[in-house]
Amino acid sequence: MSFFKPRKVEKNYDLLSSCSWYTPDVGGLFSVLGWFLVGLLIAGIVTAPLMFGGTIPMYYIMIILYPLQFVAVFIFVRIKSSRNMAFDTGYALDSNHFGNWGGAILAVAVAVATFAAGMMLEVINQHLPDTEGSVIEMMAKMMEGPLWANLLTMCIMAPLCEEWLCRGVILRGLLNFAPKTPRQEGERTRGLSPALAIVISAIFFAAIHGNVWQGITAFAIGCLFGYVYYRTGSLKLTILMHCVNNTSAVLIGKFGSESMKNAKSILEVVPIWEYVLIFIVSAAIIWFLIDYLRKIPLQDPQGNCDVIPVE
Repeated sequence: MSFFKPRKVEKNYDLLSSCSWYTPDVGGLFSVLGWFLVGLLIAGIVTAPLMFGGTIPMYYIMIILYPLQFVAVFIFVRIKSSRNMAFDTGYALDSNHFGNWGGAILAVAVAVATFAAGMMLEVINQHLPDTEGSVIEMMAKMMEGPLWANLLTMCIMAPLCEEWLCRGVILRGLLNFAPKTPRQEGERTRGLSPALAIVISAIFFAAIHGNVWQGITAFAIGCLFGYVYYRTGSLKLTILMHCVNNTSAVLIGKFGSESMKNAKSILEVVPIWEYVLIFIVSAAIIWFLIDYLRKIPLQDPQGNCDVIPVE
């Protein structure tokens, strides 16, 4: 294709495919983080009068604040993708490589595995330092609201926005970016090694939670989300997993017993022998899922994100 005759592209208003031509490298990751921080600042400025006015509860303010903090980074990614669209290969944010089980069965499997991973991570929660008072106060204010408000913010908005950013943009980009200098023969033609890309995207996922207590477990479960995305290319699956993880936390916070709500982890609620059994069963579920995912054929060593070729 001639530089002076770029291919004609049609306007696309699909929020997923409109970002398919931006694949940030490690340097681009910091640009994405910077624009996310700009979005946080904008969201803070917009909602500050509501917070300090004291007339609107925090759980309603979060419905405005949460999606607003992603607007700046979405605009940045959309603009970068539009500039690259005429010349570069795109990589779909959402693909459907589900293997022999198919999408429905795999969706159930990853949902169960997400809950199992949460059970396994309880042992980490038990040994973390006590949560800072300001974090507890913020979470308490968010959970005071009606169930629908909590579900909307934490179980719909959070999975959609965070998975779009952390898996759809960051991980997909780290797997597929074109290197600025040609690599030697025999080396991968693009991206980072899949393991490193998954770890870096999980670190990013942990960082945007803004506190060490959520960040440590977010990193661990983000690695699981990342592996599912690498093997399937499916943002739908990781959104579902994220939704299951957050919904279980919301329901425990709303309907759990007082001892469960106030406990650092499940280890303070159930006998140790019961937790050991839960841990073993959960580990078996995770192993079974990973073993299945490992057998899904890769269309490329860099993962199963569908290629959108230059026409």
